[in-house]
Order: sequence, then C-alpha cells, then structure tokens
Amino acid sequence: MRNPHAGQPFTDSDEAIVEALLDVSIPTLLLSLVHVSGDPELIRGALKPAGLFLNEVQGYMSEEDKATARLLALDVLRDYRDRGCPEPAPVGPELLKEMMEWLVCEPVPDEYVPMLLEEMELDGRDERAVSQPPDAGARADFPVVVIGCGESGLLAGIRLKEAGIPFTIVERNDGVGGTWYQNTYPGARVDVGNHFYCYSFEPTDQWTHYFAEQPELQAYFEGVLTRHGIGPHVRWGTEVTAARWDDASAAWTVTTVDREGTVADLTARAVISAVGQLNRPKVPDLPGRATFAGPAFHSAEWDHSVDLRGKRVAMIGAGASGFQIAPAIADDVAHLTVFQRTAQWMFPNPNYHADVGPGVRWALRHLPFYGR
Repeated sequence: MRNPHAGQPFTDSDEAIVEALLDVSIPTLLLSLVHVSGDPELIRGALKPAGLFLNEVQGYMSEEDKATARLLALDVLRDYRDRGCPEPAPVGPELLKEMMEWLVCEPVPDEYVPMLLEEMELDGRDERAVSQPPDAGARADFPVVVIGCGESGLLAGIRLKEAGIPFTIVERNDGVGGTWYQNTYPGARVDVGNHFYCYSFEPTDQWTHYFAEQPELQAYFEGVLTRHGIGPHVRWGTEVTAARWDDASAAWTVTTVDREGTVADLTARAVISAVGQLNRPKVPDLPGRATFAGPAFHSAEWDHSVDLRGKRVAMIGAGASGFQIAPAIADDVAHLTVFQRTAQWMFPNPNYHADVGPGVRWALRHLPFYGR
C-alpha cells in the first residue's frame, strides 16, 4: 500500500503542472522536491526563504527566485511523472533537521526532530495509534465514559476503539464537533489554518478555504466520526449530571439525563472529560435585559429566525467571535454598535478569507509530503 502522504501518482501535462505551480508555496514546493528527487542539493544553493512569519507562505522570496524555482520544479516533476511517480523513501532525521532549518531560517534544536518525525508521519504510520494488549478480558473489564464529542472526545473514542476498550461518549448536542456544531453565527470560521487544524492521521486536501467556515469544519468531524465507526458509541442529546467514585468497586457511576428527561447510570473504570471550556454561554445580567422588547441572544445560540437586515444592532464583546460576526453583518444592518471592554490584539492575515486555489489542492493531492 502506498504511503498516504507520498502523493497520488499523476499524469498531468507540462502545461497543467506549470499552471498548478503558480498557486503553491514555493518553500514548501522545494522541500517536496527534495523528497521527489532524493537530492538535498536543491536546498543548498541560492534558492532559499528570506524569513518566516505566520501566514506568509512564500518566505519573502523574490519574484525572480520564485520563477526560477518553478522552472526547476517543472524539470524535476516532469521526470518524476515520466518515471511513473514512484513512492519516495522518507528522509532521515539529519536531512529533516537541515530542511527544517532551511525553512525557518535559523538553527533548530535537536529535540524538535523526533517530535516532527512523529507529527509528520513521513513513513505513513500513525505512531500514536494504540495497539491492543493481549488480555481481552482485562479490556472488557475496563469500560470508559467520555464526556463530550467535540474534537477531543472524538479523538478519545478513536483511540479507545483502537485499543479494544469498551466506551460510551455522552454528548449533549445532537451531532459531533463541539464548538463547530454549536456555533453557527454569521462569519464563524476557524482561526488556525485548516491544514494544521485536523487530526494528523486524518489530513485532507479538500479544504476550500485556508480558514474554513463552520459548516465545512463540522462536516470534517462528521466524516471522521463515520469513517472510524464512532457514532454507535455516542449517546446524543444527553448530558452528564453527576459522577460518583466508589473505592470498594474501583468504579465510577456516571449519571446522565437525555432530552426526554430519562435518567440513566453508566458504570466506568475511567472518565475522560472532553467538555471544552466555552460550551456554556455567559450572558451578563444587564439592567433592562428582562424588559427589552427586541430579539436578544448569545452568539453560541444564534437565532437564525431573526432577520437583521435594516435593524439597529448592538453587539456586546469583541473577542474572536465578535470580530467574525461584525464584518459578516455590517453591510446588512442599519447600524451596528460594538461594545468593547478590552481591545483585541490582531495582525493582518492575507489568507483569512482566501480560497484554497486549485494548484494548492493539486499539490496536496499529488506532491510527495507537500501537505506534511
């Protein structure tokens, strides 16, 4: 089986490759070419990034250097295509360290190398996957309850299933995703680049934005849930109300209640809390709130039945949600007043609303370790 990070073989024409290369990150491309060719001299010459800054993906390289790199890449990729796109061997730790230092333009301490080798899975193996211990009886006698089915709770379920440990996930919402299920306000999107914001063992080349909006994020976690068969282990629309430990039996009794008010107890040898920290909206007790005649709601409980067009709107708070909501509704409302207690510290992010271009998606799909 081909290493999933080594890229799918391609037969694209020279013209199609040239078009795709206009869209890609040139430093990332050059590192991929080291994998493709096995030749580290590609990054030992004049072509190199001039610096590194968050969300600046071209390394401040000049247009001339980027054009030179694309011509070099076309030659390497044409040869690779014509050889049938053989699977390249992953690089070793010494070369990886050199590649890292080339990319970040400064020395990289040795202790980062094992971490990156594990994180990037260059050999195609998920080193964090859990192997099942030999004693099936011991596993069966160790049921686990996971509270919450957001990103962390879903991951806990995946690893428990790999280990063969019986588990139940209790989720008060009706679907997976945690914050990405609950927060549906206008402009809701991730503030970490999507190609980082996914499980290392479940990367995808299908993101349509560099910083995807809520529906795409929730769909990603729904897909992971389905592919790993976690859904049957989840009690949806159910909340944990108590957890009591008993020394004599060395077990937890976890009390739950569902939407119909049915109370049930689960027995567990371990409880994993994956409830997050922002899942309970905090609404301030403002004078006059109870008698305000207009619609009022928290951003985490957005009322989509309210048409904001032409209305005077007050928004309390200017955190991450606030600076997503305000631009999304400003053009439609009659007047928007933002009440801000503390200023946010932000910096320009040119990719924040940008689409992932077809060339980048092509590179993620076909160029060895480009996504890594």
